[in-house]
Amino acid sequence: MIPLSAILGALVLVVARSTAGDDGAAPATSAPPTTTTTAAAPTTSTTTAPVPGVPVDALLAPPPEVDLPQSYRITYEVVENGLARTEEWTVRRPYESLVVSRRGELVISGTSTSRRRLQQYLSDEEGWLPIQPELHRAAYDQHPAAAVGAMQSLGLVEVQGEQEHLGRACTVYRTGQPPSGGVATAPGDGEHTDVCIDAAGLVLHERWEIGGAVVVERTATALELDPEIDGTSFEPGPVVEEEALSRLFTTIAVEADEETMARLETSLPVPPGYVDDGAVFRATGGGPSGGASAPGSAEIVRFYSSGPALLEVAEVFVDGDAELGAGAAVPVDIDGFGEVWFEPGFRSSSLRARTGDSSYVDLRHHDVAFLFDVLRSLEPA
Repeated sequence: MIPLSAILGALVLVVARSTAGDDGAAPATSAPPTTTTTAAAPTTSTTTAPVPGVPVDALLAPPPEVDLPQSYRITYEVVENGLARTEEWTVRRPYESLVVSRRGELVISGTSTSRRRLQQYLSDEEGWLPIQPELHRAAYDQHPAAAVGAMQSLGLVEVQGEQEHLGRACTVYRTGQPPSGGVATAPGDGEHTDVCIDAAGLVLHERWEIGGAVVVERTATALELDPEIDGTSFEPGPVVEEEALSRLFTTIAVEADEETMARLETSLPVPPGYVDDGAVFRATGGGPSGGASAPGSAEIVRFYSSGPALLEVAEVFVDGDAELGAGAAVPVDIDGFGEVWFEPGFRSSSLRARTGDSSYVDLRHHDVAFLFDVLRSLEPA
């Protein structure tokens, strides 16, 4: 029987970390200011007055130029609330990853992603619990540079200068709560996080402070770019055979068949230089989906890859009214679309456009300008 602590820990990880956070959900922080030095980040609270849209041009500040590797291994020394641990990340883009956290020789946590499933390490069982099939994206994969330009325009990021780690130069960007917090916030006197990003688009150093005290500091101690990786690394064992618990945490996910694809409300020409990697159907009984609020939802996700780059195009159907303006999302004015929201983030950005009262299309995991180009290319199915 798996202890309650392991069950609760797995639940937190599924909800807060399945799309790639390092430290779990961050504590509550103050909201971003409503005025900035450039474009304002409008509030998303419910109000009778409409929230003014942000011009698209205000979000298209070019991101820093990076040369994304197809694969990488990176090791971090992490100190969190005074306790040290080591994190080892192995990623083969765009669909496979393994992240293992150790304290000495003891494995304390882990997440693995393959094309077939997402697994979570349970330290009490010393094994891996399958949580979600057909995940299709390398959890924890780093693409922090993709939205930096847009986040600067919204006042969520400030450039601090240059540092050097592992003999590699990196640029320091200051934000509010850490990337693992899940929602981008502006830096303030009470809380800020410095993230140092190198020319490969990888984080070499991260330092999160609250009230002048360091909460988490992560420093890269080893890095390999484009290493050879055995594919079996991404399906580690032993597997924990807990059928009831697996059903509790597993989202229904299957490869989308022709009947499912017929439900699509939009069509998309395959972007130049990309390949169509198929689609998956997912359904969940409640909680967040793609950053937007949903009491219960289903989605059809189409996948397009180009080397290390991945584009997800999800059509989401919810029970009740679809709320697109969650998290740090800002409304955007785009001709031909009645309602569009953009949510930036160091881990992943999301561009959501309403297709019906209870449905929307969600473009994910790419640089901002590309997401807007894809949105404009969508056509009715």
